Amino acid sequence: MTLYLVASIVVVRRLRGAVTDSRRLLLVLGLSAVTAHALCLWLTIVTADGVRLGLFPMASMVTGTGAALVAVTSLYRRIEWVSALVFPLSALSIPPLLWAESGYPAHPLAHGMAVHVLLSILAYAVLAIAAAQSLLLLIQHRQLKSGHIRGVMRVFPPIQVMETMLFELLWAGALLLTAAMLAGFIYVDDLLAQRVAHKTVLTVLAWALFVTLLAGRHFLGWRAVTAIRLTLAGFVVLVVAFFGSQLVIEYIVRG
Repeated sequence: MTLYLVASIVVVRRLRGAVTDSRRLLLVLGLSAVTAHALCLWLTIVTADGVRLGLFPMASMVTGTGAALVAVTSLYRRIEWVSALVFPLSALSIPPLLWAESGYPAHPLAHGMAVHVLLSILAYAVLAIAAAQSLLLLIQHRQLKSGHIRGVMRVFPPIQVMETMLFELLWAGALLLTAAMLAGFIYVDDLLAQRVAHKTVLTVLAWALFVTLLAGRHFLGWRAVTAIRLTLAGFVVLVVAFFGSQLVIEYIVRG
């Protein structure tokens, strides 16, 4: 948590222009935080009886994966403005791992199910970064319309570059989500069972929103405002699909 929070402070200071030669420091802090986060996840969810999944472990895996993607991407592309959102969320996802009663009891994870879980985590992480990018693009778009670029937004790339990066993230996230859904239909026996049917339906709906956006971009030239709205709508549906349903299953129905 400390590494994430220190990295967040460095990011904010870098964006405000208080420090300029901090890219290497930020990279070291980010990778160190991600490594410590991975170790924390391993020690808390991997047991002799199997893997302990659930709401908080999965949330922490998603944020940790997102932080790792941001840290690695920063090696070849400036994306620190996204880390200003991702790093604090990753820090906040760590304390719930210490709650002994969070998540399901540990159980062995079959290879097919492991593939489905891994692809789902990657898809959620990439699409979460896309949602963060769309929020920043929304702020930039509104400031451009008002004619005044204020604060840290002045150091952001042009809106066309931000938009291009958003669609790159959306393509990657949609492909990963497609692969995760296919793996789920192949390997998960109860994907359409009553307990998880709503999760499947909402995930398909979120996937349809992302695919519609990408098709609209390719064939109709949809731009920033439409992209922002559909990206956020798709991500909200995706969050409700898993985390909302897990909250109900673990802490309301079981409670």
